[in-house]
Amino acid sequence: GGVVLRSGRGDGAHGDGVSPEEVRLDIDELTLDDIPTYNMMRASKTLGVFQIESQGQLHLLAQHQPEDFGDLINEIALFRPGPLQSGMVHPFVRRRRGLEKVVYDHPLLEPLLKDTYGVIVYQEQVLEVAHKFAGMSLEEADEFRRLMSHFRDPGEMEGMRDRFVAGAMRNGVPHEIATRVFENVAKFVGYGFCRSHAAAFAKTVYQSAYLKRHYSAAFMAAFMQHRPGMYNLMTLEEEARRFGVPILLPDINRSGYRYDIELTHQRKFAIRKSIASIQGASAEHAKAIVWERLNGPYTSVRDFYERVALPIDLFRNIARSGALDELAGESRQALWEVGLLHRSVGEPGRRPEVALFDVPPFSEEDIPDLPSLTLDERLSWDYQTHHAARVHPMTLARRTLSEFEIRPISICYSLGRVVKDTRDGPVVTVAGIAMLRQRPRTANGVMFLTLEDETGFIQCVIYTNVLEALDHVFSQSSLIVRGKLQVMGNWRGLVVQYAWPINGILGGYEGHPSMGGGRDRMVKQVEAVSTRSIAARPHTGN
Repeated sequence: GGVVLRSGRGDGAHGDGVSPEEVRLDIDELTLDDIPTYNMMRASKTLGVFQIESQGQLHLLAQHQPEDFGDLINEIALFRPGPLQSGMVHPFVRRRRGLEKVVYDHPLLEPLLKDTYGVIVYQEQVLEVAHKFAGMSLEEADEFRRLMSHFRDPGEMEGMRDRFVAGAMRNGVPHEIATRVFENVAKFVGYGFCRSHAAAFAKTVYQSAYLKRHYSAAFMAAFMQHRPGMYNLMTLEEEARRFGVPILLPDINRSGYRYDIELTHQRKFAIRKSIASIQGASAEHAKAIVWERLNGPYTSVRDFYERVALPIDLFRNIARSGALDELAGESRQALWEVGLLHRSVGEPGRRPEVALFDVPPFSEEDIPDLPSLTLDERLSWDYQTHHAARVHPMTLARRTLSEFEIRPISICYSLGRVVKDTRDGPVVTVAGIAMLRQRPRTANGVMFLTLEDETGFIQCVIYTNVLEALDHVFSQSSLIVRGKLQVMGNWRGLVVQYAWPINGILGGYEGHPSMGGGRDRMVKQVEAVSTRSIAARPHTGN
C-alpha cells in the first residue's frame, strides 16, 4: 500500500515540482473520486496505466467516458472477449451515453440487467439469467455456468442449448427469444469477469492512473525501470515528454543503477536514465560504478577507466551512449580515448604502478580533430546503446515529408477538434514508426497498426482487402499511410486506403541531409579529395 515518492507534489499532468522533499502516499487510502484522474482517463492519456493502456482500451475509454469508480469497473469488465464477442460493447456505450434506447430481449431480463443497460457484463448475471430466466435452480445454474465455460463437443453444447431454451419457454419466453439469449450467454461465459474481480482490477487501474496524473515523473521512471507493458522505451520516453517530464541521458557522475528523478535548473522534475539502461550494463556493473563514485566523482575518461573494472565492450557502449560527454566533450572523442587507453593501459580497472612521474598514456596529439556526430549517427548510437534516442527518429525526415505534404500526426488531433465524433472525416496522409501491430481474433482479419512520430501516435485500421494488397508495406518498421480520419473524443484513428514505405520517399545519397538530417558527409569527402588532388599536381608556374 505505502509508496514513497521523491518527486514532490507536482501540478499534475505536467509533473512540475514545487519542492524536492519526500512525499509519503498510501495508495490504498486514496479517495476514488479524483476528477483530474478521471479527466485523464476520459482523454485516453493512459499509456502505461495498468489494464487500460492498449490501443483498444484507449478507444473504449474515449467512447465510454468513465466518470466514477462504478464506470471504471464496467470499463474493465467490458474489455473482455465475452462482451466483445457477444457484440454488446457498442450498445452498452451508446445506451449509457443516451444515444440509444435501453431494450431488453424479454421483460424477465430487466431486473437482472438494468444496471448494465440490458447487456450481460458480469459472470453473476449469467447465473441470474440461468436461474430466473431459464428456470434453473441456483445449483443447476452454477453447474450450467461451469460447464459452459469449457467449450466441448457440439453434441454437449446442443444439449445445454435445449436445456436452457426449454426452461425459458416454461417461463413463457418464445423459442426465438430464448435461443437468442442462449447465444449471447454462450459467447460470454468463460470469457467475462465477475463483478468483484473487475472491481479489484479497477482499484489498481485507478491507483496507477492517479500516480501518473499527479506524480508523472516518479510514475514514468518506475514504469521505465520495470517495463511491464507492451510499449518500447522510445514510446515511453515520448509519453513522459508529453506529460512535461524531460528525459536526461545516462551520465557516469549522475546516474544510479535505477531510473531516478532529478530536479533541473528550471525547477522541473526530470527522469535520469540509469547506468543499467546502457546496453551490456547489468545491475552489478552499475552498482560497481556507483560504489566507486563514493570515493569521488570521475574527473576524466582516464580516471574512470582506471578506477572501475568493466568489460571493454561495455566501456565502449558507455562512451557511445553519451554518458562520458561531460568528461570528454563528445561521444566520439570519448570512444577514441577509450581505444587509446585500452591499447596503452590494458583492460579497464588496472591502475598504473606508482612512479616518480605520472606519464599519461596518451597526449592531446594522439586525438585527431574528430568530426561531430551527425544527427542520424547520434540517433543510431543512442538506439544501439540505450534503446531510445534523444530526438524522435521522425524529426530527421520531417523536412522531406513536409515537402510532400505528409503531415505530422498532431494534425489529426487538430482536425478532430473541428470535425467532432465522426467515422467519416477528411482524408489525411501521415508517416511514422510502427510502434504496435495487432490482429485480434475478434476482429475478423482486420489489422490495427499504431504509428508514432515526434508529435504523437494514431491507430490505423487496415481492412483485409487493403492488407492483402499491401502486406509487404505494413511489415515495414516505418511507413506512410493515407486514410480517412475517425474521431471519438480524444481518440483518433485512420481507416487506411493506401500505404508506402517511408524510405521510398527520402531522396539523396548516403549522408545527404534529406536522408538523415545531418551533415552532408559526401560533399565533405569530395572537397577533401579535390584538395588532395590539387596539392598533388606538379607546379608548372602557370
